[in-house]
Amino acid sequence: MSQLPALQEGTPDFLATLVLKYPKLLLMTDYDGTLVPIRERPEFALPSRGLLKALRRLVRNPKVKLAVLSGRDTDDLKKLIPVDGVYLAGCHGAEIVSTGGDILKIFEEKEIAPVLETIAGLALSCVADQDGFLVEKKRTAVALHYRLANLATALQVIGNYITAVWPLTVKNDLEFLAGKKVIEVRPRTVNKGKAVEYLMNLNPEFYPVYIGDDTTDEDAFRAVREKGLGVLVSASKKTTAASYQFRDSRDVLRFLQIIASR
Repeated sequence: MSQLPALQEGTPDFLATLVLKYPKLLLMTDYDGTLVPIRERPEFALPSRGLLKALRRLVRNPKVKLAVLSGRDTDDLKKLIPVDGVYLAGCHGAEIVSTGGDILKIFEEKEIAPVLETIAGLALSCVADQDGFLVEKKRTAVALHYRLANLATALQVIGNYITAVWPLTVKNDLEFLAGKKVIEVRPRTVNKGKAVEYLMNLNPEFYPVYIGDDTTDEDAFRAVREKGLGVLVSASKKTTAASYQFRDSRDVLRFLQIIASR
């Protein structure tokens, strides 16, 4: 297995100058932890006025294509990003809404709807009356959030949950995916990397840039690596397929604002 090149910290100004050398840009970004800071509950992670202003300026530029990829459902993303002309990829790329509003189903959720209902029920049973947990049933995934839970309790609940759900994941070609204070069950065939590949194929003349902060973004970093640029959002160094690093969502906003101003 080849060793990944060292991660380089890049300022928003430096990376903006770097990518603006290309005549056309495909800017792809995660939402939570990237465009906005991670919040205690998903519904608290709202975009700032400055962010929405930058996004609206970007989509008016014919030399820029903009995409937001997230583990959230596309219906949720539409409410959070009320900006026409943005690609929205929900449920880690299982569903993509085009810039014109057309919906492309990468994965048909009705195939796994019954088993996801069962898994969500098992998650609720494992949580029982414990505080600090949130079970989120999505179209093509189930997420168990434990950001507000006691650590010892969280470890016990997660252990019980994995034990209970494991046979269903094996039988239905699902997988566990650990993120920031969340563990998710999703189809093995769905990931952000495939959504990134689809968007790159759709826009072959545009230089691709992907920005993300979590383990769920590593597939996207790998997909973009040979043709473009991956940027990890993290306050600390990590092993990643990204080439550069921003410290936080403020760096991301600054980067987008610079691109939007050109």
